[in-house]
Amino acid sequence: MTRQALFQAIGDGSYERVYFFHGPEEWVKESALSRLRERLLPPGLEGLNENVMEGGTAQAIIEAAETLPVMAEKRLVVVRDFPPLLSGKARSEQDEAKRLSDWLPTAPDSAAVVFYVRGAADMRKKLPSALAKLPGAVLFDLLDDAELLKWANARLKKLGKKMDRAALDSLTFLAGRALTRLDGEISKLAAFAGARDAVTVEDVEKLVPPSLESSVFQMIDLLMDGKTYDAHRLYGALIRSGENRVGILAMLTRQMRMLTHIRRLRAQGAPLKEIEEKLSLNHFAATRAQAQAARLAEDELESMYRACAEADYDIKRGALRDQAAVDALMLRLGRKKG
Repeated sequence: MTRQALFQAIGDGSYERVYFFHGPEEWVKESALSRLRERLLPPGLEGLNENVMEGGTAQAIIEAAETLPVMAEKRLVVVRDFPPLLSGKARSEQDEAKRLSDWLPTAPDSAAVVFYVRGAADMRKKLPSALAKLPGAVLFDLLDDAELLKWANARLKKLGKKMDRAALDSLTFLAGRALTRLDGEISKLAAFAGARDAVTVEDVEKLVPPSLESSVFQMIDLLMDGKTYDAHRLYGALIRSGENRVGILAMLTRQMRMLTHIRRLRAQGAPLKEIEEKLSLNHFAATRAQAQAARLAEDELESMYRACAEADYDIKRGALRDQAAVDALMLRLGRKKG
């Protein structure tokens, strides 16, 4: 089921016995749960007809679902981050997963059970795979460009403001595409705009602090320009702001891998549209990344990507601590230019 179909079904009063909410877009996911709660639970009787569990056990989930609702058509059972749905191995996971899998076909009509995963479920496991096949399974992916623009302007309209595509592109580049953060940034931008009816690119660039991804993009720019000192200043600022070195390394590696792929695809004559589709990039990010990738030869980009991968490997095999590995990588990347 798509998220659009889910909201439509809830609005129509059509409910599933079991839902599986997973994926990276938390704001929409939480909105869907709130909408389901609002429609299912009679005012004043919420406490009698809702069970919310963090983790939980198969036994507790089944007992809650099979408890009859009180003066309501359905009981709502919300199970957040059930261990057999997550990465890693939980205690008694195999038995817990089997018990729930066997129970799912007999789940009662008198309850709506929502398995709610913050972020991504581990789809390599049997239970999430089984849940994903149910009619109530919904993957909450990040919104695409058109959906984001519509969503942002719907939020801004309530504040008497609007935003064009250029301003939104700048906002998502700096803040990322998660609606939870964007919602807060949009409120600040609307207030900052004052009497003006539109939020501009200039407003965004003045007010919105860059995300880790945006900062790493800028850091790579500086390294490519041979501005090693400035790159290290930005790196130090990220550390002081609370970012950890392993996270910075992961983002560096991701960005360098993406740039290497873009450089290869461009060398093969692939148009920007094809690159966007193959690498799952929006147009604004693809345009900026393509310009960045064009600044170095393919072998130079591959060498920088290889350096990132080697630093990651050194940390994972215990040859270097994360600080030593990432600090050395920054010096190594700074020497790649020229």
